Amino acid sequence: MTRSIIYSLLVSGTILASQPTFAQANEKIINDTMNGSVSSIDGYEPNMSITEDGKTAYFSKGVYEKPLYGVFSKKELVYHVYRAEKVNGEWTNITKLDVCPKYYSAKHPTVTADGSRLFFASNMKGTFGKYDIYVADIAADGSLGVSKNLGPKVNTKEDELYPSIYNETLLFFASEGRGGYGGLDLYASQVVKNTLTTAVNLGAHINSNSDEYAIQLSPEKKLGFVVSNRGFNNTISQYTVAYGRSKKQDQYNDVAKNDEELETVMNNEAYEYVGTSFQDEE
Repeated sequence: MTRSIIYSLLVSGTILASQPTFAQANEKIINDTMNGSVSSIDGYEPNMSITEDGKTAYFSKGVYEKPLYGVFSKKELVYHVYRAEKVNGEWTNITKLDVCPKYYSAKHPTVTADGSRLFFASNMKGTFGKYDIYVADIAADGSLGVSKNLGPKVNTKEDELYPSIYNETLLFFASEGRGGYGGLDLYASQVVKNTLTTAVNLGAHINSNSDEYAIQLSPEKKLGFVVSNRGFNNTISQYTVAYGRSKKQDQYNDVAKNDEELETVMNNEAYEYVGTSFQDEE
């Protein structure tokens, strides 16, 4: 019997502008090493994603590059994913990862706590729309496997961005392609091995007619933290929410449920870096 995870979330309205709840990264180290700043052109740029042992971190950075076509074309902003290693208390060995083909972007990486999988957003060839969410396995030596599209249960004809993984299997992300409450809405899907459930909107108690970028849960405090631009003049703020098991479960959609009937298979027909990772079995 699989276990459903149901959140009843009540927005408390408290803005935690000064509380650094989301994992903080030392941006100065990145800036000094990469000779530039972490790009904030998206409006909200997530911090580095760090493995549970604190030894490996992943982040993305935008740089302007000449496009593939057009001799006189202006440079375009292209995002790359990087890995950094902590050695003797210092972040070093910063390496750009080839998770997508040249001239395409990859950004917003998030790594599972055990360091075995990397999720990220990319606009590489083969997407369902604009930016899609992909996953790549990470080997023991740090090398990455083929990047795989999460498929139509997660991705749409519009943007899917800001993936974050909770408790190894619950994937949160932002999407603007599912007719939500407006702008980017937060969704969740349960990802177990090579299977996943259809994404579910977190509801009006979390989402608004503004953009919601990310959510982080704090089980010990029964609180969650939502990043949104619903602030004054569309400023980006961090909001706190309370959550727990709902006594009125019929009134809420499951945030994520691992359904045994949703058997999926791998599609081995890959384009250079990518093949569809998860598809319903016919």
